[in-house]
Amino acid sequence: MTYIILSDIHGNLQAFESVISSFPKTDNSRIVCAGDVVGYGADPNECIELIMSLGAENVLGNHDAAVIDKTDISYFNENARKAVLWTRERLDRAGRDYLNGLPLVRENPSFTVVHGTLHDPAEFIYMQSGTEAMRTFEILNTKICFVGHSHVPGVFVYRDSGLYQSFERKISLEDGARYIVNVGSVGQPRDNDNRACYCVYDSSSGEIEFHRIKYDVISARERIISAGLPGALGDRLLFGR
Repeated sequence: MTYIILSDIHGNLQAFESVISSFPKTDNSRIVCAGDVVGYGADPNECIELIMSLGAENVLGNHDAAVIDKTDISYFNENARKAVLWTRERLDRAGRDYLNGLPLVRENPSFTVVHGTLHDPAEFIYMQSGTEAMRTFEILNTKICFVGHSHVPGVFVYRDSGLYQSFERKISLEDGARYIVNVGSVGQPRDNDNRACYCVYDSSSGEIEFHRIKYDVISARERIISAGLPGALGDRLLFGR
């Protein structure tokens, strides 16, 4: 089985459409999302419609939760709060119902999916440190946990010899090891690479590979600015940070 795992689309339709057009052509694949279909970008309803049409298995992200008033936005920075309030005003009923139906965690025999950390999914903590990784590994029931939220792709690997972090483009799963994989961001990368990011997990070969996809960043930026959203949200797309 081939699993296409993405996250943090953030209303960026241009990036999302480019990513979809790059998907591996296979009849034996499933789409998985680690949350935040909306927030920041100018096309929240369109992105929700598109991910629904893909039949993706999705979880609730912090921006998804914020626009349906399921989480406190006082800790959001000013531009993020403005984007949440803008999206709330424009989200249609179908989009709201879709987000309301998303779980915080999904687990199947092959892997687990959560937006932030598994040990406290409703708090949307960033999976950035070894400490947070270990807290999730302690309760992880599967070999792999896919996460998003930080918008920075990378892998925590835990085996008997200890914990380490990898930023390799492709990894091969090893017996006796477990993995937390941050799949990066489709709509707002933050690792100084403005290309959209997602990963593919081939359960037959035991390989996980990150993919970077160019898209029309200028158009995405212009959509944000013309929609009346903070210009900084468009400008940062140019630099991937």
